[in-house]
Amino acid sequence: MKSNNKRRDFFKSAIGFSIVALASGAGIYFAPKLKAKEPRLRPPGAVPEDEFLKLCIKCGQCLQVCPYDSILLEDIDGGASMGMAYIDPHKRGCYLCSAFPCILACPTGALDHEHDDIKYIHMGVAILSNVEGCIALHNKPVPDEAIDRIYEHTKVLSKEERESKKVVIKESDSEKVKLQKEVLLKLEKFRGKPCTICADMCPYPNANLAIGMIKKDNGAIPEIREACVGCGVCVELCPTQVLDVIPRASYAEVYKGGKNV
Repeated sequence: MKSNNKRRDFFKSAIGFSIVALASGAGIYFAPKLKAKEPRLRPPGAVPEDEFLKLCIKCGQCLQVCPYDSILLEDIDGGASMGMAYIDPHKRGCYLCSAFPCILACPTGALDHEHDDIKYIHMGVAILSNVEGCIALHNKPVPDEAIDRIYEHTKVLSKEERESKKVVIKESDSEKVKLQKEVLLKLEKFRGKPCTICADMCPYPNANLAIGMIKKDNGAIPEIREACVGCGVCVELCPTQVLDVIPRASYAEVYKGGKNV
Protein backbone atom coordinates (compact mmCIF):
# COMPACT_ATOMS: atom_id res chain seq x y z
CA MET A 1 0.00 0.00 0.00
CA LYS A 2 2.83 2.40 0.90
CA SER A 3 4.46 1.66 -2.46
CA ASN A 4 1.23 2.44 -4.33
CA ASN A 5 0.81 5.72 -2.42
CA LYS A 6 4.40 6.65 -3.15
CA ARG A 7 3.90 6.05 -6.84
CA ARG A 8 0.65 7.97 -6.86
CA ASP A 9 2.49 10.93 -5.32
CA PHE A 10 5.24 10.54 -7.92
CA PHE A 11 2.79 10.65 -10.80
CA LYS A 12 1.08 13.72 -9.38
CA SER A 13 4.32 15.58 -8.76
CA ALA A 14 5.63 14.66 -12.20
CA ILE A 15 2.95 16.74 -13.86
CA GLY A 16 3.61 19.83 -11.77
CA PHE A 17 5.93 21.36 -14.36
CA SER A 18 3.76 20.33 -17.29
CA ILE A 19 0.45 22.10 -16.84
CA VAL A 20 1.36 25.13 -18.93
CA ALA A 21 0.69 24.71 -22.64
CA LEU A 22 3.35 25.51 -25.19
CA ALA A 23 0.75 27.10 -27.42
CA SER A 24 1.50 29.62 -30.12
CA GLY A 25 0.51 33.05 -28.84
CA ALA A 26 -1.90 33.31 -25.96
CA GLY A 27 -4.63 30.95 -27.14
CA ILE A 28 -5.29 27.36 -28.14
CA TYR A 29 -5.04 26.49 -31.78
CA PHE A 30 -8.09 24.68 -33.12
CA ALA A 31 -7.08 23.00 -36.37
CA PRO A 32 -9.71 22.77 -39.12
CA LYS A 33 -10.63 19.22 -40.06
CA LEU A 34 -7.22 17.67 -39.55
CA LYS A 35 -6.96 14.05 -40.52
CA ALA A 36 -4.27 11.60 -39.47
CA LYS A 37 -2.54 9.64 -42.20
CA GLU A 38 -3.62 6.39 -40.54
CA PRO A 39 -5.52 5.48 -37.37
CA ARG A 40 -3.29 5.92 -34.35
CA LEU A 41 -3.50 4.56 -30.84
CA ARG A 42 -3.96 7.65 -28.68
CA PRO A 43 -2.92 8.05 -25.03
CA PRO A 44 -5.42 7.25 -22.27
CA GLY A 45 -8.33 9.65 -21.94
CA ALA A 46 -8.18 10.82 -25.55
CA VAL A 47 -11.43 12.43 -26.68
CA PRO A 48 -13.01 11.29 -30.00
CA GLU A 49 -10.52 11.50 -32.87
CA ASP A 50 -11.95 14.52 -34.71
CA GLU A 51 -12.05 16.47 -31.46
CA PHE A 52 -8.59 15.24 -30.44
CA LEU A 53 -7.07 16.53 -33.68
CA LYS A 54 -8.53 19.95 -32.99
CA LEU A 55 -7.58 20.13 -29.33
CA CYS A 56 -4.07 18.65 -29.30
CA ILE A 57 -1.59 21.55 -29.55
CA LYS A 58 1.44 19.27 -29.98
CA CYS A 59 3.02 20.50 -26.75
CA GLY A 60 4.45 17.12 -25.74
CA GLN A 61 3.53 17.48 -22.07
CA CYS A 62 1.97 13.99 -21.97
CA LEU A 63 5.21 12.56 -23.35
CA GLN A 64 7.30 14.38 -20.75
CA VAL A 65 5.44 12.93 -17.78
CA CYS A 66 4.94 9.36 -19.05
CA PRO A 67 6.97 7.12 -16.69
CA TYR A 68 7.20 4.30 -19.24
CA ASP A 69 8.16 6.36 -22.32
CA SER A 70 5.03 5.02 -24.01
CA ILE A 71 3.96 8.22 -25.76
CA LEU A 72 5.47 9.42 -29.02
CA LEU A 73 4.92 12.49 -31.18
CA GLU A 74 3.97 12.06 -34.82
CA ASP A 75 6.82 12.79 -37.23
CA ILE A 76 6.54 14.30 -40.69
CA ASP A 77 5.07 11.06 -42.08
CA GLY A 78 2.00 11.71 -39.97
CA GLY A 79 0.81 14.33 -42.43
CA ALA A 80 -1.59 16.84 -40.90
CA SER A 81 -1.24 15.26 -37.46
CA MET A 82 2.53 15.86 -37.27
CA GLY A 83 3.57 16.53 -33.69
CA MET A 84 0.49 14.96 -32.11
CA ALA A 85 0.66 12.38 -29.36
CA TYR A 86 0.24 8.68 -30.10
CA ILE A 87 1.38 5.25 -28.91
CA ASP A 88 3.04 2.61 -31.06
CA PRO A 89 2.36 -0.61 -29.11
CA HIS A 90 5.01 -2.51 -31.07
CA LYS A 91 7.60 -0.19 -29.51
CA ARG A 92 6.04 0.41 -26.08
CA GLY A 93 2.57 -0.21 -24.73
CA CYS A 94 0.75 1.89 -22.15
CA TYR A 95 1.15 0.46 -18.64
CA LEU A 96 -2.03 2.12 -17.33
CA CYS A 97 -0.49 4.18 -14.51
CA SER A 98 -2.92 4.50 -11.63
CA ALA A 99 -2.74 8.31 -11.59
CA PHE A 100 -2.65 8.76 -15.41
CA PRO A 101 -0.14 11.65 -15.35
CA CYS A 102 -0.50 12.08 -19.13
CA ILE A 103 -4.16 13.04 -18.67
CA LEU A 104 -3.41 15.41 -15.81
CA ALA A 105 -0.64 17.09 -17.83
CA CYS A 106 -2.75 17.78 -20.92
CA PRO A 107 -3.48 21.54 -20.96
CA THR A 108 -6.29 21.55 -23.53
CA GLY A 109 -8.58 18.63 -22.74
CA ALA A 110 -7.42 16.54 -25.70
CA LEU A 111 -6.90 13.99 -22.93
CA ASP A 112 -10.07 14.42 -20.89
CA HIS A 113 -9.36 15.34 -17.25
CA GLU A 114 -12.71 13.86 -16.26
CA HIS A 115 -11.57 10.46 -17.51
CA ASP A 116 -8.48 9.92 -15.35
CA ASP A 117 -9.71 6.61 -13.93
CA ILE A 118 -9.35 3.10 -15.38
CA LYS A 119 -13.13 2.73 -15.61
CA TYR A 120 -13.17 5.43 -18.30
CA ILE A 121 -10.11 4.31 -20.26
CA HIS A 122 -10.78 2.85 -23.70
CA MET A 123 -8.00 3.19 -26.24
CA GLY A 124 -9.01 0.34 -28.54
CA VAL A 125 -9.04 -3.44 -28.45
CA ALA A 126 -6.37 -6.09 -28.93
CA ILE A 127 -6.54 -8.79 -31.59
CA LEU A 128 -4.63 -12.00 -32.26
CA SER A 129 -3.69 -11.37 -35.87
CA ASN A 130 -1.81 -14.63 -36.53
CA VAL A 131 -2.96 -17.65 -34.53
CA GLU A 132 -0.42 -20.03 -36.09
CA GLY A 133 2.42 -17.70 -35.19
CA CYS A 134 1.67 -17.91 -31.46
CA ILE A 135 4.41 -19.94 -29.76
CA ALA A 136 2.04 -20.96 -26.96
CA LEU A 137 -0.06 -22.81 -29.52
CA HIS A 138 2.94 -24.95 -30.41
CA ASN A 139 4.23 -25.30 -26.82
CA LYS A 140 7.49 -23.58 -27.70
CA PRO A 141 9.50 -21.92 -24.93
CA VAL A 142 10.05 -18.17 -24.86
CA PRO A 143 13.33 -17.53 -26.73
CA ASP A 144 16.05 -15.29 -25.30
CA GLU A 145 15.80 -12.84 -28.18
CA ALA A 146 12.16 -12.14 -27.32
CA ILE A 147 13.17 -10.88 -23.87
CA ASP A 148 16.35 -9.20 -25.11
CA ARG A 149 14.31 -7.13 -27.57
CA ILE A 150 12.54 -5.35 -24.71
CA TYR A 151 15.88 -4.33 -23.19
CA GLU A 152 16.80 -2.71 -26.49
CA HIS A 153 13.86 -0.30 -26.45
CA THR A 154 13.83 0.42 -22.72
CA LYS A 155 15.22 3.95 -22.79
CA VAL A 156 16.15 4.39 -19.12
CA LEU A 157 18.83 1.68 -19.08
CA SER A 158 22.54 2.31 -19.10
CA LYS A 159 24.65 0.94 -21.94
CA GLU A 160 26.00 -1.75 -19.61
CA GLU A 161 22.52 -2.85 -18.52
CA ARG A 162 21.31 -2.99 -22.09
CA GLU A 163 24.28 -5.05 -23.23
CA SER A 164 24.35 -7.44 -20.27
CA LYS A 165 20.56 -7.87 -20.24
CA LYS A 166 20.65 -7.63 -16.47
CA VAL A 167 19.10 -4.99 -14.26
CA VAL A 168 19.10 -4.38 -10.52
CA ILE A 169 16.78 -1.86 -8.90
CA LYS A 170 18.90 0.56 -6.87
CA GLU A 171 17.80 2.85 -4.09
CA SER A 172 19.22 5.75 -6.09
CA ASP A 173 17.12 4.96 -9.18
CA SER A 174 14.35 7.41 -9.98
CA GLU A 175 10.78 6.16 -9.74
CA LYS A 176 10.61 6.12 -13.54
CA VAL A 177 13.70 3.91 -13.78
CA LYS A 178 12.38 1.59 -11.07
CA LEU A 179 9.05 1.14 -12.85
CA GLN A 180 10.67 0.24 -16.15
CA LYS A 181 13.16 -2.10 -14.51
CA GLU A 182 10.30 -3.87 -12.73
CA VAL A 183 8.81 -4.72 -16.13
CA LEU A 184 12.09 -6.32 -17.19
CA LEU A 185 12.49 -8.25 -13.95
CA LYS A 186 8.98 -9.70 -14.32
CA LEU A 187 9.65 -10.52 -17.97
CA GLU A 188 12.87 -12.38 -17.10
CA LYS A 189 10.82 -15.08 -15.39
CA PHE A 190 9.53 -16.24 -18.78
CA ARG A 191 12.89 -17.03 -20.39
CA GLY A 192 12.87 -20.59 -21.70
CA LYS A 193 9.43 -21.30 -20.25
CA PRO A 194 5.98 -21.82 -21.83
CA CYS A 195 4.66 -18.48 -23.04
CA THR A 196 1.87 -16.78 -21.13
CA ILE A 197 3.44 -13.32 -21.35
CA CYS A 198 0.45 -11.54 -22.86
CA ALA A 199 -1.91 -12.73 -20.13
CA ASP A 200 0.47 -12.55 -17.17
CA MET A 201 1.97 -9.15 -18.00
CA CYS A 202 -1.31 -7.39 -18.79
CA PRO A 203 -1.44 -4.19 -16.65
CA TYR A 204 -5.23 -4.03 -16.42
CA PRO A 205 -6.17 -4.07 -12.69
CA ASN A 206 -8.04 -7.37 -13.04
CA ALA A 207 -6.11 -8.78 -15.97
CA ASN A 208 -8.17 -11.96 -16.24
CA LEU A 209 -11.12 -9.83 -17.36
CA ALA A 210 -9.08 -8.39 -20.24
CA ILE A 211 -7.07 -11.36 -21.51
CA GLY A 212 -6.43 -15.00 -20.65
CA MET A 213 -4.99 -18.20 -22.08
CA ILE A 214 -7.37 -20.83 -23.44
CA LYS A 215 -6.61 -24.33 -24.69
CA LYS A 216 -6.43 -24.87 -28.43
CA ASP A 217 -5.27 -28.06 -30.17
CA ASN A 218 -2.25 -29.27 -28.18
CA GLY A 219 -1.36 -25.87 -26.81
CA ALA A 220 -2.98 -22.59 -25.86
CA ILE A 221 -3.66 -19.15 -27.32
CA PRO A 222 -4.58 -15.79 -25.83
CA GLU A 223 -8.25 -14.90 -25.64
CA ILE A 224 -9.06 -11.18 -25.68
CA ARG A 225 -11.87 -10.43 -23.25
CA GLU A 226 -14.44 -7.71 -22.83
CA ALA A 227 -12.48 -5.54 -20.38
CA CYS A 228 -9.56 -5.08 -22.80
CA VAL A 229 -8.81 -1.35 -23.14
CA GLY A 230 -6.29 -1.62 -25.97
CA CYS A 231 -3.26 -0.56 -23.91
CA GLY A 232 -0.94 -2.52 -26.21
CA VAL A 233 1.35 -4.06 -23.57
CA CYS A 234 0.58 -7.54 -24.90
CA VAL A 235 1.53 -6.32 -28.38
CA GLU A 236 4.84 -4.91 -27.19
CA LEU A 237 5.86 -7.97 -25.19
CA CYS A 238 4.61 -10.76 -27.48
CA PRO A 239 7.65 -12.88 -28.52
CA THR A 240 6.41 -13.34 -32.08
CA GLN A 241 4.50 -10.07 -32.51
CA VAL A 242 1.25 -11.82 -33.44
CA LEU A 243 -0.91 -9.43 -31.43
CA ASP A 244 -2.04 -5.97 -32.44
CA VAL A 245 -4.43 -3.23 -31.34
CA ILE A 246 -7.26 -1.71 -33.34
CA PRO A 247 -7.38 1.92 -32.16
CA ARG A 248 -10.74 3.33 -31.04
CA ALA A 249 -12.53 0.03 -31.70
CA SER A 250 -14.77 -1.59 -29.11
CA TYR A 251 -14.82 -5.23 -28.06
CA ALA A 252 -18.39 -5.57 -29.39
CA GLU A 253 -17.38 -4.23 -32.80
CA VAL A 254 -14.43 -6.59 -33.19
CA TYR A 255 -15.70 -9.71 -31.47
CA LYS A 256 -19.30 -10.02 -32.51
CA GLY A 257 -20.76 -13.08 -30.85
CA GLY A 258 -17.91 -13.07 -28.30
CA LYS A 259 -15.57 -15.25 -30.38
CA ASN A 260 -11.90 -14.35 -30.81
CA VAL A 261 -10.99 -16.99 -33.36
